[in-house]
This record gives sequence, C-alpha cells and structure tokens, in this order.
Amino acid sequence: MKGSFWGLLIATICVGIIALITGGWTLVGEGFSATRTTFFQALPLLIVAFLVTGQVQVLLSRKLIDRLWGRLSGLKGILFSSVAGGLFPGPPYVYYPFFASFKEREIPSHFFFSFVVGKQIYDFTRFPMEVSLINPGIALLRNLITLPFPFLMGIFFRRFVSREAIVNFIGKGGK
Repeated sequence: MKGSFWGLLIATICVGIIALITGGWTLVGEGFSATRTTFFQALPLLIVAFLVTGQVQVLLSRKLIDRLWGRLSGLKGILFSSVAGGLFPGPPYVYYPFFASFKEREIPSHFFFSFVVGKQIYDFTRFPMEVSLINPGIALLRNLITLPFPFLMGIFFRRFVSREAIVNFIGKGGK
C-alpha cells in the first residue's frame, strides 16, 4: 500500500501543479470542489461496502465456506463466480474490500478472477442503460458475444496461474 499511496500522492501533486500553472488558484479550487463532490457521493457506498464486508466475514464461517466451495468446485464454481460478479452491485471500490475479506479463507484465486471479469463484462445493472442509450439489438449482441469470457478466463486462470503466484503478488503490494 505504501507504494500505491506515494504514487497517487505524486500524481496528485503533479496534476495540482499543472492546474495551478494552467488556470491559477481558481482552477485548483475547482479541483478541490470536484473532489469534495465525488467524495461525498462515494462515501455512502464505501461505508455500506465495509459494513457488508464485515457482516459477510462474521456470517460466513470457515465450515460453511468449505461446504459451499466443495459443492461449487471446478467448473461449477467458476460459472457461479462469473454470474455472481455480474450480479454484485457497485463500482470496484465497493467489491474489492469484499474480496479482501476472503483472503484468509483460502478460496481458490480463479474464483476471484472469474468474479472480477464477470463483474466487468456482465454487470447486469448496466444492461437496461445500454438498451436505452444504444440499441436493444446491439446491447443483446454485446452480451451474447462476451457471455463466455468470464468463464473461459476463470478456466485459463485455474490452469496457468498458481495460488502461490497470486499470494506472492499480493504480498509484494502488486509489484
């Protein structure tokens, strides 16, 4: 996390300097105003995401998770994770804390990968907006074309990426 923090801090300072040079303190103030607006829009989602994460940690015992993953092992688990990703509400800053809560539970990493890809590709809450803004036929075609990808990516991830590689990657802060 330290590397991510410092990277974002440096980027923030650079963008702030560019805003100061380009538009003066007025533009910097507008940036802070936009930041405040975004913060207060995202804050309720973040609070609810952490509350849900805490409740899920308490409700899902190790025994229950073992029983669930035993039933959903293999391809069924990848399919379940893909669809669950599409059904899970909210942006990444809502569902990544949810993932982090399962880190200690030793759930296979290909389930997480299927979940993330399913969330990004399916996101069933986006479908009505696509239908209304683009075209029902195009929205349906996009969904049909991309339908197998979360499942296929989960299978690929299961076959070619080991859990140890993921744990090492996460342990090094993504470096």
